[in-house]
Amino acid sequence: MTPALPPFFHVHALETVGSTNAEALRLAAAGAPAGTLVWAREQSGGRGRRGRIWESPPGNLYCSVLLRPSPARADWGQVSFVAAVALAEAVARTAPGIAAQLKWPNDVLVAGRKLAGILLEADGDALVAGIGVNVASHPDGATSLAREGAAVAVPSLLTGIATAFQGWLERWEVAGFTPVRAAWLHRAVGLGGAVQVRLADQTLSGTFTALDEGGALVLDGGRRILAGDVTLAPGA
Repeated sequence: MTPALPPFFHVHALETVGSTNAEALRLAAAGAPAGTLVWAREQSGGRGRRGRIWESPPGNLYCSVLLRPSPARADWGQVSFVAAVALAEAVARTAPGIAAQLKWPNDVLVAGRKLAGILLEADGDALVAGIGVNVASHPDGATSLAREGAAVAVPSLLTGIATAFQGWLERWEVAGFTPVRAAWLHRAVGLGGAVQVRLADQTLSGTFTALDEGGALVLDGGRRILAGDVTLAPGA
């Protein structure tokens, strides 16, 4: 089944690839336009944030979108929130009854377990947004659409994500982060609760009080966190 994507996207469909992000960055360096989308049925070297391995067997969704954003480079990190909101909307449309929640900075959860992740990487004027969704299978501690009782075809999910992503990307480029932030907060998990944030050199504990206008997590006391791994308190 071939996904029916909006005209903005130019699909490079592969059976297997080391990493869809790496392939998208390679295409970017060769002059590929914004909207280039690398989609692979499996990855041999899938990766997540901070060099973690992203298990990538057949049956799940692995794709990366090449962008050349107009907002200032300092704002490019907000694209992970754009992608997260689009992912949550696509899940709701293709798997009715499954409510996705968003965990700072880039995870999509269902019933407290990780369903999907987002990885941004930049090179020059190119930004690549990598998306991985557990559709048919999942690693230990995570979940998948199949585990949650939804039979979703990967091409249909890709179509839903691409359509929602383009819409939210256009809103972000025109209206800035405000509408994206509001949509993200509507699905946020952990807001107002106790969290631990692991940084490169320390671990902080506190209450997740806000998502600021730049996308930073704000702890009680006003501490802004731009990057880190968040652990929610039990029951959050």
